[in-house]
Amino acid sequence: MNIGLLFVAASIYQMTRGALVLFVGLFSVLFLKRKLYLYHWLSLFIVVLGVALVGLAGVVYSGDKNPAAPEDVKELARTLLYAARDVAAQAAEPAVVKTIIGICLIAAAQIFTATQFCLEEWILENYALEPLKVVSWEGLFGFVVTVVLQIILHFTVGTSKNGRHGYFDAEEGYRQVFNNRAIGVTSLLIMVSIGSFNFFGLSVTRTISATSRSIIDTCRTLFIWIVSLGLGWESFKWLQVAGFALLVYGTVVFNDVVRPPLKALVVQRQSSGRAELLPEEPIEHM
Repeated sequence: MNIGLLFVAASIYQMTRGALVLFVGLFSVLFLKRKLYLYHWLSLFIVVLGVALVGLAGVVYSGDKNPAAPEDVKELARTLLYAARDVAAQAAEPAVVKTIIGICLIAAAQIFTATQFCLEEWILENYALEPLKVVSWEGLFGFVVTVVLQIILHFTVGTSKNGRHGYFDAEEGYRQVFNNRAIGVTSLLIMVSIGSFNFFGLSVTRTISATSRSIIDTCRTLFIWIVSLGLGWESFKWLQVAGFALLVYGTVVFNDVVRPPLKALVVQRQSSGRAELLPEEPIEHM
């Protein structure tokens, strides 16, 4: 995902990450034999649609720091049409190839992440392992893989003429970490943050399910947006509000916090059907 982020905008990155919940839902049905009802799938698509709207807002208003709220639906549709026309006009440019590569890398990473979520749920269900121990082993595995890939990329790309002082120059990276206090401190904080995030995520997986964890994980976008607004890093966009509303609604529906109309109708019909099949209670005689 991080390599793909080098080729695409942050908004496109966020939209592509929204596919995670669909992959987790599909893999949980195929491999964990979970049963998802129609309203579950609808709520997953609502979550993905919400994430897509949030990312689309970043694309549409990328050059506008203080966009005005759309006056009506026609104006909003016209804005989206102009954005689509600009994208189509730039489709022949070489930069589009990098964008496609970035999207493919991020989408492939979602498949790996979904596999990890489902595998973690299977491990926690079949083995007496504490989430903290699982996170520790995953951290050790991730550290080893990262070091190996770092060495390979450094000597194949980082030491080349075009790769010097670039993304894969490990020597330059370590120099910045140890010589720049801000980078060093934030690197340590990121380690603590990711470790805590994985521990609490595994706890949710063990208590509820991997699909619920993926949906809750998607809601991070909402809190990031709120913090960004508070710090002044981002401007208010009505399209993002609509996206976050769909995101929250899909999350609460999937986790049965709010009962959708279709589910209520089905439950009511099933209840009435069972009531008709029940035999009459015998009359007791004294």
